[in-house]
Amino acid sequence: EARGDRGRSENVISRRPRRPQQQTTEEIAMQIKELKEKLNYQIRKQNSLSSSFDNLQKLFNEQEGELKDLREHVHRLKLMPSKIDVALDWVVRGVGLVQEHLQGEHQEQRREDNDDASIVSF
Repeated sequence: EARGDRGRSENVISRRPRRPQQQTTEEIAMQIKELKEKLNYQIRKQNSLSSSFDNLQKLFNEQEGELKDLREHVHRLKLMPSKIDVALDWVVRGVGLVQEHLQGEHQEQRREDNDDASIVSF
């Protein structure tokens, strides 16, 4: 009995569904056509993905360039307060020099007026 059980289990395991021995030419042609359609679909899909990737890469590169420009602008703007301070210092110095010059001219004018007045009074 043990042998009989073993024989049956081997038969069960070794059984495979039977496939038709031959496919007709039409069936093979149909399968080839289906495979070609699937392949063409996959190629179109790949081309579309490749195009999308190229567009994304282009956008990324543009954004990266714009980000670099923006960083440069921010850097320049950060330097502006110190440049403004330097410019204001020059303006203040210039105004001071003009005031000194005007005061000097005013004092000279007074001396001349005083000299003229002292000459007239004699």
